[in-house]
Amino acid sequence: MNDVIALIEQLSRLAITPLLLSLVASATGIVLVRNWRLTLPMLIAQYVLVGLLMARSIQPSLALIKLISGALVSFALSIAAQRADDMRAQRGESIAVERIRMVAWRSVPAQVLLRAVALLLVLTAAFGATTRFPLPGNARELHFAAYVLIACGLFIIATTPEALNIGIGLLMFISGVELGYIAVLPNVGVSVMIGLISLIVGIAIAYLTLADSEPLVL
Repeated sequence: MNDVIALIEQLSRLAITPLLLSLVASATGIVLVRNWRLTLPMLIAQYVLVGLLMARSIQPSLALIKLISGALVSFALSIAAQRADDMRAQRGESIAVERIRMVAWRSVPAQVLLRAVALLLVLTAAFGATTRFPLPGNARELHFAAYVLIACGLFIIATTPEALNIGIGLLMFISGVELGYIAVLPNVGVSVMIGLISLIVGIAIAYLTLADSEPLVL
């Protein structure tokens, strides 16, 4: 465990620009792609990046809570998503792995282009909020990361009908709120509480993902 904490501390000392660019890239991928086999690995990477950013303001041992809760949530969501795909496959419906292997190239460019344009506006708004409405404290890079996660999370929630994708957007929103709070007032209790909230939300999303895969009975 001490080796993991030491590794987190070393990685958190990396230049802030690569960390922020990687965070924006993960958020961009999750917004543009709506396939859980691709978005869940991006979400795991995002949790790692958020943990490293948090380690710049709080103890690395506390940032480890974010990594553990993120791993547990992603694991639970992957199990639920796979179970939901199995249920859809039994009914002959399209599942995630088939949508990767047999991409509908005619519709993909229009969908991605529309999301990309909206995402550009969202990222511009996040940057503008960082400069015009900065949070208290000196860690402006955390302010930008928080605004990006909050804005992208809300965008996903507002533009997808699927329970799993809505849940992923909600988890991104929670991560953004946590980063913003840590930048203002680093606190052990808040980090633990938000970690527990993420776990509870993850379990609820997993349940709703399974319920969403059930056939409608009229």
